[in-house]
Amino acid sequence: MPLKSKLAGSAGLLFFAAGAQAASQANDPAGDDFQIDEIIITAQKRAQSQQDVPIAVTAFSNNFIVENNVRTLEDLAAVAPGFVTTNTVGYGAAPLTIRGIGGANGGGNFFADEPVAVYVDDAYIGRLSASTADLLDLEAIEVLRGPQGTLYGRNSTAGAVLVRTKRPTDTVEGYVQASYASFDEFRAQGAVSGPLIEDRVLARLAVGYSDRPGWGTNTVDGSDIGGSEDLTVRGSIRLTPDENLTLDLIGDYSDREANPATLAVADISDPSAISPFRKRPDFDQVLDDREFAINDPTFLNSETWGVTLLADWDLGGVTLNSVTSFRSYEFDGAQDSDSTALRLLNNDGTTDNEQFSQEIRLSSNGDGPFSWVVGGFYFSEDNQFGFNIRNFGALFGLGTFAQFEAAQDLESYALFADMTYAFSDTVSLTVGGRYSDETKDFNNSLLVTILNGGTLPPFSPVLPGVTLPPGTVFTPFTAFADEGNFDDFSPRVVLNITPNDDILLYASYSQGFTSGGFNVFGLAPEFDSQELDAFEVGLKSDLLDRRVRLNVSAYYNDFTNLQLRLPVPTGGVDIANAASAEIYGLELETIIVPADGWQISGNLALMEATFEGGQVPAVPGGVNFPFGAPIPLVPVSIDGNSLSRAPDLQGNIAVDYTHAFGNGDTLAARAMLRYQDEVFFLETNQDADTFKSEELVEVDIRLSYSLTDMGMDIAVFGQNIFDNRTLTQVTALGALPNGVVNDPARWGVQLTKSF
Repeated sequence: MPLKSKLAGSAGLLFFAAGAQAASQANDPAGDDFQIDEIIITAQKRAQSQQDVPIAVTAFSNNFIVENNVRTLEDLAAVAPGFVTTNTVGYGAAPLTIRGIGGANGGGNFFADEPVAVYVDDAYIGRLSASTADLLDLEAIEVLRGPQGTLYGRNSTAGAVLVRTKRPTDTVEGYVQASYASFDEFRAQGAVSGPLIEDRVLARLAVGYSDRPGWGTNTVDGSDIGGSEDLTVRGSIRLTPDENLTLDLIGDYSDREANPATLAVADISDPSAISPFRKRPDFDQVLDDREFAINDPTFLNSETWGVTLLADWDLGGVTLNSVTSFRSYEFDGAQDSDSTALRLLNNDGTTDNEQFSQEIRLSSNGDGPFSWVVGGFYFSEDNQFGFNIRNFGALFGLGTFAQFEAAQDLESYALFADMTYAFSDTVSLTVGGRYSDETKDFNNSLLVTILNGGTLPPFSPVLPGVTLPPGTVFTPFTAFADEGNFDDFSPRVVLNITPNDDILLYASYSQGFTSGGFNVFGLAPEFDSQELDAFEVGLKSDLLDRRVRLNVSAYYNDFTNLQLRLPVPTGGVDIANAASAEIYGLELETIIVPADGWQISGNLALMEATFEGGQVPAVPGGVNFPFGAPIPLVPVSIDGNSLSRAPDLQGNIAVDYTHAFGNGDTLAARAMLRYQDEVFFLETNQDADTFKSEELVEVDIRLSYSLTDMGMDIAVFGQNIFDNRTLTQVTALGALPNGVVNDPARWGVQLTKSF
């Protein structure tokens, strides 16, 4: 059913650096007291000031999310230091990368676990769909950098992203917001909140709708491409049976219909001699003109719903917390994978995913020197996947139709504890750990149909020299079924030193792991867990009577058994433990309040992320081969190469100005520049120009006027105003790399009415 029917209605940066997101944290860019606001976060499973938490964390308030037109988690790329997002198919799933480590997904494996854990209202989200979902009526987003295994477990090797939605209020309030922007983009959302039964039952309802027709042109039929239509609904009820017990029941539903825009990167003008590492000669022009060539229907439709129950019970000396969650995700998509006007490689697939999680925590209350939290976690997931490849030009002109089916059931158990002892007012030590045990039951199958018939050449990877009639069906490999068990203990030790109320020094050691699994396509069925040893030192400081905030963290990460996406001769990819990696870096965040009404904020991330040892299959750089022939792979060393999606330099700087008039109205202006160095999308052939992006420089601006007495806010905004264009991801299914590019310049107006 259509959504409308459902709706029914680099030195310059260093000078300032080192969180435009921090601007998000200081909700008033400059108050009369010239001081930076305190930021409350929940990174350690309890409400604390950000400056008191020995974790590299960046928090984004609802104000920041609204004022910077943050639509999905992808929009936070380069705003939180060390945080990179890339959308592999233009709206399907955006692997999140923190400090150089991101998902092996996005290249052919759909059951792999992500090393960046995403939580919404304390409930773990097991699939990448969360990273592209529209954000609606949020309280805050926190990006935690470094392994968070003790408290957040389940594959938070690189870090975690915590999303908190707004809760019901004890007074009636709400808002309606609408915006219109370039390319006929329309967005609207609103919420209403208040008591149903005074002091006992509170409720909140939020609805969001967006229609983005698309900013690209499909040169095959002239249609718009690169857009989506989204409907999101969330309802929540808060029950307070007594003053010690609070229950929050949250239900959400989202529906997305998208037409992704992928761009052919390599030159395939001569199908008899192609190479994935030879960029098409008209690439820059096509990029500037926003022109795509899609000859088959391309769509990505998804439907997601979930229910979460939160319980907070104060038992006196301790507090009991429970998080119970169920989520369902259904996906149906089709893609022109060659991204050309030729019918060479097309695919479609479906996913049906259900997950259930239960966490119980017991934490200490009181002001003594010893504080602690202990708990248990259970997670189960049922994942069904179907994938069809229509490879009409491949396999030497015979044409193929390959049908994959796979299923995986997962069960995960964990016990965790985190304990802190304060030796004095200035020194404390935290020791924690988490034991995890996971079982994955996997099975898959593959059937290939020869559409046209003919004789396979002697170098064919399957049935060499055999003549096949049209419609022949065969199985390249037998159905595969297996069970894998992955267990791990991840410790954490943190030393805190607070010489005064405005400075925190910390040093930490922690371990993390991302569980192994099975390859959907079954060519190299199983891969092992990847593991991490992480060391970090940091400083958090408020200086000059809290007019300057400077947070610094330096880290060293040592990864073993790194999970990498590797090509196979017949096309597609497998995941394998192919190398180790060494990553070290420096991150700085700052806020400066130089005068009443003014605020300068920024961040800077410097990183060196390289492989240690390892060989992977790759196409030699100067080799050409006929389309449809086996990909001529040879082992290539990646020792010393850069990790994919790991920029050496990343940062942003923002300037905010707010002026309050005598009648209470306010005028606000904001300008933000964000920068990301070039990144590679492939572990090999890093001298080629097809599997890497250019540096990304984007400038966003906003001007708003608030009519306080009327509860109105009017804003005009521009994003990427200089229309800088570059690849944000390149993937290859077979020998045809296709890419996704960042959004072009957008200008718009936004109107908000609060009550």
